Amino acid sequence: MLSDTRIISWVLSSIIMLFMSASTQAALDELYRISVGTSISNFNSEIKINSRDGSINTGVDLESDLGFDSQLSYNWISGWYRVADNHRLSLTYNPIQRSTFWSNQNDVVIDNTTIKAGAAISSVVKSNIFDFSYIYSLYRKPEFELGLSAGVYWLRNNARVSAAGNVLAEGEITPVFKSDYFAEQKLQAPMPLFGLSATYEISPSWRANASARYFALQVSKVKGSIMSANISTEYYFNSNWGIGAGLSAFSLKVESANVVTSNFFEWSHNSAQLYAVYKY
Repeated sequence: MLSDTRIISWVLSSIIMLFMSASTQAALDELYRISVGTSISNFNSEIKINSRDGSINTGVDLESDLGFDSQLSYNWISGWYRVADNHRLSLTYNPIQRSTFWSNQNDVVIDNTTIKAGAAISSVVKSNIFDFSYIYSLYRKPEFELGLSAGVYWLRNNARVSAAGNVLAEGEITPVFKSDYFAEQKLQAPMPLFGLSATYEISPSWRANASARYFALQVSKVKGSIMSANISTEYYFNSNWGIGAGLSAFSLKVESANVVTSNFFEWSHNSAQLYAVYKY
């Protein structure tokens, strides 16, 4: 995985290059656009539960501890609407579901309970992601647009683990076979996100896009940091329909606290994207 700083620097350099290479030859004048695509991603995920009194302090790596594939493909839909010349509203929705069934090679500790090696473990993680942004065009020419974005990245995550095998409960000395072990973690985290985006129309048929967003903050009982970066190119068959391909990087660390425990979720992935786009 590349560091957040290197990724953001790479995308910001792309935005500057787009800005410096702009020349008058086309028009970015569509009222709205919709993209539907698929992403192939390489994930790295960890869930951690901590208790207020310090009795629980365990982490579970979804890939190495629970056998989730690090590579996953998923579909998404995105769109924006130009409400005025320099003002746009953008929304992206990502429904992601991952599941696995395997026999653990090492002990796995979940909520201070140890699932001994050799158990049969079934796990499901469902994530619904809503990424909403307001984009103000700082600089706009017929062929180039540079925008400043402010929005909310809203993650709703649910992780469920079922197991059959020897389980060592908290405070016990001897493991006991259980066929109905179950644990669940729910996390809902709205995170603010700010950044820059740029679009350059190379010709009426070709476009290049780049964006970089980042923020770190504590809001009420939720704290964390988030980074998103993307670079892509699009080819249009006519004035409305086109296809695109891109690369993106994402990193999220969030902790949600309650009266008894605090849940920590870390999630990062690099993706390759292929999508269809309609603009008008």
